[in-house]
Amino acid sequence: MTTNTTPTRNAGKPRGGFGRPQQRSRPLPKTSSTAIDKPQFIQRRQAKNWDEPSNFNVKQSVKQKIGGMMGGNLANPHINPYLNNGPTLRTNSLPVFPEGPVVKIIPLGGTNEVGMNMTLIECGNDIIIVDTGMGFGGGERFPGVDYLIPDIDYLVQNKHKIRGLIYTHAHLDHIGAAPYILPKLGNIPIFGMPLTLALLRNRLQEFELQDSFVAKIINPQKPLTLGCFQIDFFRLNHSIPDVVGLAINTPMGRIVYCTDWKFDNTPADGILSDYGKLAYLGDGGVRILLTDSLGILKPGYQISERVIGNTIFKLFSECQGRVILTTFSTSIARLQFVVDACIKYNRKLAVTGRSMLNTFRTCYDLGYIKIPSGLLIDFLDVNKLPAEEVCILSTGSQGEEMAALSRMARNEHDQVKLQGGDSVIMSSTLIPGNENSIQDMIAKLSRLGVSVYRPKEFDLHVSGHACHEDIKLLIALTKPDYLQPIHGDHFMLNRVGELGASMGIPVDHNLIGENGRIIELRNQSVVLTDDIVTDKYVLVEGTSIGAVSEAVLEERRQMGTQGSVIVVLLLNRQKKLVGEPAIISRGFVFVKNSNEFMDELKSVVKSRFENITLDPKSTTYFSELRSTLKQVMSEAIYQKTEKDPMVIPVVVQV
Repeated sequence: MTTNTTPTRNAGKPRGGFGRPQQRSRPLPKTSSTAIDKPQFIQRRQAKNWDEPSNFNVKQSVKQKIGGMMGGNLANPHINPYLNNGPTLRTNSLPVFPEGPVVKIIPLGGTNEVGMNMTLIECGNDIIIVDTGMGFGGGERFPGVDYLIPDIDYLVQNKHKIRGLIYTHAHLDHIGAAPYILPKLGNIPIFGMPLTLALLRNRLQEFELQDSFVAKIINPQKPLTLGCFQIDFFRLNHSIPDVVGLAINTPMGRIVYCTDWKFDNTPADGILSDYGKLAYLGDGGVRILLTDSLGILKPGYQISERVIGNTIFKLFSECQGRVILTTFSTSIARLQFVVDACIKYNRKLAVTGRSMLNTFRTCYDLGYIKIPSGLLIDFLDVNKLPAEEVCILSTGSQGEEMAALSRMARNEHDQVKLQGGDSVIMSSTLIPGNENSIQDMIAKLSRLGVSVYRPKEFDLHVSGHACHEDIKLLIALTKPDYLQPIHGDHFMLNRVGELGASMGIPVDHNLIGENGRIIELRNQSVVLTDDIVTDKYVLVEGTSIGAVSEAVLEERRQMGTQGSVIVVLLLNRQKKLVGEPAIISRGFVFVKNSNEFMDELKSVVKSRFENITLDPKSTTYFSELRSTLKQVMSEAIYQKTEKDPMVIPVVVQV
């Protein structure tokens, strides 16, 4: 890529505000199954053993206008104007590029939300994809939903342009949607680091897709050419090994894409983030920097993973009975810390939990975890050794009902019965929404006499995401002309944009995008456009994909908070009522304790039915009758109770 040797920025840039789209209250996403023409069903299988990851066979734009959105980059009227004081950050990026096709950056997930990370970059007839992550359902927004995956209709329409898919690392919010997305895109080239591809294979193996695609291992020292894009790689630290950032050289300048990352100067695997490469890229000119935003709210620098290792060693030295340690299965450094602590304190190690076993086995086979002979024992043998000689590495850090640790806490585990003197070490962060289940599990463990060590009291978890000062250093090293925060909720992205403005990036060069909205790299500017390719998610529930709509979710929210009332009418062939209406309450009121209220509702329904004016010969008679009954029942219930349960009318002709 041609670079400018004079580190100057365009003169006369407006400095009156902070560039971002017009702020809107965050609506519930559209989830209509139109994102996928009809519901699909998938079959999951038990994971199988596998061989080397390097050889496995991993074998038209929709544009809509956003109401009230003006052209170009919008300024944030609420930004502190003093953030703009001081010198302008001096970038080495060219102020003007030769005329040519624009380069489009389109996040399909991970922008203005946590998880579901997926971005595509397009230029002319070439598209490259970065990650295919999933989000998690549940809670008030997505009751009953297991996963959220990006809507890829735009990619399906343009799959002839796809030149490759690059995975930055192996967390599920970056690889988890692969089994749902890859079959729709065909046999596209896939690239990633060894551990990333190995864990991707494990994920695909759950769906018996491991032999359907071809993947190639990245050489971080060797550029990769895909269509008109040339991609250089650089190492970054995170909470899992083999994380790479991307320097994507395009006809409209260099894009630096920093996935989930942090700077750790004492990483457990000894591999530092590539400060030199980042500085080299900044000296050569960075048109736009895309960076993870999840850690921006924490001041200072991120703590090293080594701190967790020191804490684990200290706790092992104090524990007398069995030690059960639970963490995320992809926290590879912590798995090694547990192995090392077992060696030092003469404990045998047993591993339980499907995801933990799969990841542990994969990392051991590839050399990411080093285990001496004789340390590991079969989980069925833990009761054959004295308690002080046993350590169990388990799933269940989030209080999942069927996880091994939760079953131990309920005293329902077949092999392990916890007792006084045993210790549970919880080395993971609490995922929002799991507070109650975790607290309940800890309470049950306490009743069994088990000592529980939590991150709130001990240094047992450190985030894998860059803090405020880490992001500041990244900006200083890369000296971008434009900044686009990604991977976080809007307020996180906004704070990264404010940081960029405070460091001298012009306010209209700080772009706060959203999923589906196109950012264009033009020859004289980078613009957050009015065009979006999608505003939908696709919901995965059990084996169905795309079958759950927003209307279904709203009904679930209503039933979950207000309950439901079913009214049943029996009609004869002359459309006359047979007997009394029947009313069934679920989660609203207990019928046996509300006889008077139920009799009132029956009278209302019966009276309304006798005065109904519908044509009994009409083909729409029954649907109109059900609609009328629903309205009558809802109004009567609300007038009496000020509650709004889901009313389900059932009309049966006998």
